[in-house]
Amino acid sequence: MKVTIIGSGNVATVMGKELKESGHKVLQVYNHRLQHAQTLAAALEAEATDRLSLITPSADLYLIAVTDDAVAEVAARLSVPGKTVVHTAGSISKNILENTGGKYGVAWPMKMVRKNMAHLAPVTMVVDGDSPETVAELSAFASLFTNDVIVAGDEKRAKLHMLASFTLNFTNHLFHLAADYCEKEQIDFSLFYPLIEASVQRLRHGHPKDLQAGPASRGDSKTIAKHLKLLEMHPQAAGIYRAMTESILSISGNNNP
Repeated sequence: MKVTIIGSGNVATVMGKELKESGHKVLQVYNHRLQHAQTLAAALEAEATDRLSLITPSADLYLIAVTDDAVAEVAARLSVPGKTVVHTAGSISKNILENTGGKYGVAWPMKMVRKNMAHLAPVTMVVDGDSPETVAELSAFASLFTNDVIVAGDEKRAKLHMLASFTLNFTNHLFHLAADYCEKEQIDFSLFYPLIEASVQRLRHGHPKDLQAGPASRGDSKTIAKHLKLLEMHPQAAGIYRAMTESILSISGNNNP
């Protein structure tokens, strides 16, 4: 397969390197900053360009791996008639690409991707396309990166994207607040790694509602008050603690402390 990559950030870098590693040819790398395009292109033995007008029609697939805000601009300026064009954004409709080529769709890696990753996997790749034929093509493309490939239309994919914030971005923010607290209170944050890892592993074997623990789940108002006292000098963390506690109390059916 011959691929042109539009973008040179995290997703473009990891997917591009995997494509090259698996024997596929990356023809061109585009970025509006030529130096950024050149850096990735050199690693992929591809041509670099900072002009969409210089994208050639020689590739089989055109992978748009740019920030969500930039997808529309790229789509409005890219024209490769008869070719397959795909973007990697979870929250953007496939139809934004309908005037770029012949076939179009989405291949979204449901993961926080960083350039230093050797591979995308383990990851769920979510695909969609303008026709069953395109869906089949993009499912095969996604399978180059993972065995975990699902098909989801715009509406479902938007929900998946929102839930990714809940399960990844929001939990990471909680870890961030906890790590800041540890730093200020001279506590080693790594002490909590086994607790965090065990919690994630348990999710594979039970529903979260059955795994909830802690003072809020049992309506322990005295312990909650003690915790909030310890957070008096950490107002942002205290606010999150209160909000989460109120939510758990409500779901568990316990009265507010």
